[in-house]
Amino acid sequence: MKNNYEVKHINDFTYNIKINGDNNPMYKLLQKILRKSFYDEDTGSIFFTAESVTTLHKYLLDIAFNLSHQKCIKMIYDLTQQIIYLKQLGYGFYGYDINDIIVINNDLFVFCSAEYLSSLTNDKIIFYSPIKRPYFGSPELFLLTTLPSEINHKCSYYSLATLIVYCLTKTYLLVGNEVKSEPEIEKILQPFQNTKVYWFLKRCLHLDSDKRTLLLI
Repeated sequence: MKNNYEVKHINDFTYNIKINGDNNPMYKLLQKILRKSFYDEDTGSIFFTAESVTTLHKYLLDIAFNLSHQKCIKMIYDLTQQIIYLKQLGYGFYGYDINDIIVINNDLFVFCSAEYLSSLTNDKIIFYSPIKRPYFGSPELFLLTTLPSEINHKCSYYSLATLIVYCLTKTYLLVGNEVKSEPEIEKILQPFQNTKVYWFLKRCLHLDSDKRTLLLI
């Protein structure tokens, strides 16, 4: 799978990341969350320091998908904070692919692809032309049949939850145009019942997008 960004290891502790597409909000995001980072106008990229950088997919393979509860909470926290910050900039994601996220120092989870990033209009994402569907999307996105169309920016909450479920169970909640029912989702979430992760996922996986909340307590 081709990434929509490029990470280069410059020297021992210096990395460079260049993002394709609508990268201005993504660079603002990176500069906010990466310590000692700076934007280089000559290369149109961000330089930052780190001990290691890998994709989320490779990270999961390296740990054999044995993601601990605490590490899952850290991933949820990192990614939700980034969603909130991007919304403040007037942007939102309508989905993710597994390689859209990098893991820095085996502890910081960072969005680094603008492929599924869109500007918001009154908290809505509006589609005027056909789009590539992400692996981790939402029911309302997969059920779009006409253009132009709009969906609630909270589609990203559902998308994030489907990604988290995959990281924990290697199970896709959306396959083709099939949307799993609430009882089916509950069965999948049963191993995590009454944990912080469980309640976070439940809040994000409402079929009614207006009822979704991005809350980890």
